[in-house]
Amino acid sequence: MARFRVELSSPLPASESWNRILDLRAHDRVIPLTRITEGMVPAAELRPGSRFVARTGAGPLAFDDVMVVDTVTPPRAGEPGRARIHKEGTMIRGSIELWVAPDGAGSQVSWTQDIHVRGVPRALGRLTAGASRAAYGWALRRLLSAS
Repeated sequence: MARFRVELSSPLPASESWNRILDLRAHDRVIPLTRITEGMVPAAELRPGSRFVARTGAGPLAFDDVMVVDTVTPPRAGEPGRARIHKEGTMIRGSIELWVAPDGAGSQVSWTQDIHVRGVPRALGRLTAGASRAAYGWALRRLLSAS
């Protein structure tokens, strides 16, 4: 299991940052080689128990990343939003904790993830965490800048 964190500042209000990150319909447009094949909904429709599947890869090298929402509390009235999602696929397991807080006119975003990729030994955890941090950071920046 590898753990990593991505922290970003956004000029967007917390509610807009939240909506962009958790709008599963946008993931198809901004994340290469990934398509939401089940549960493609906007952030406002996510509830505890919501299940969604991201198919990542190409041809025979593709796999399903199955995720289930544990908790989801959008930011409101100056309070941060928090979501917890767990991954229960056969290739990728782990959990995600998203935190989006107001910061002046903008917001602060924190994405913390525990990730285990089947077939990757624990000894390569630092490599897995570094590569995942870079990929997720890139994707989060694109989601926050998408219009």
